[in-house]
Amino acid sequence: MKRLLLIVATGALAAGACGSSRLDPQPQPSSVTFQLHNDGIGTVFLFENCTVEYTITSLADPVHEIALSGACACECGRECPVCGACFAGPLDVATGTMRTESWNTVKVTSEPTSAGGSCERRTALPYGSYRIDVPVYPTLADAMARMSGRTASQSFELPLSGDVVDVQLGLSP
Repeated sequence: MKRLLLIVATGALAAGACGSSRLDPQPQPSSVTFQLHNDGIGTVFLFENCTVEYTITSLADPVHEIALSGACACECGRECPVCGACFAGPLDVATGTMRTESWNTVKVTSEPTSAGGSCERRTALPYGSYRIDVPVYPTLADAMARMSGRTASQSFELPLSGDVVDVQLGLSP
């Protein structure tokens, strides 16, 4: 009888270990800082509309763009923030300097609310390969018109070993 109990107890331990989520940790949202460096030979311009404009792309099959949270978004199930005006226009990045921009590692979906508006639902992104693409403009006028730009890109992996991703904006000689 003791042997039978031992086998049952061992089987229960093995079953518990196989179904344990501790072996497969689920991604948790984190904050990433993009360091946007101008390592080129002249000032470049970005466009800011409360935050610097950029896109995040998941490089998993199928490759797809990640919807970003709004600058003053109302998260579902929480009280909406009170937001004021924010800057919208060109932002210069002189040679040898950098700007930083923060991003939360979540995908965002919009849901209708009973009041007729909408709210954002945020879900942690899975681990894997991603890319940031930042439109970079050669002149203030080009940035204002959002024309004649090129794209500075940097790939990275989640989870990050640190919380920083460097993005080179300038064209080196």
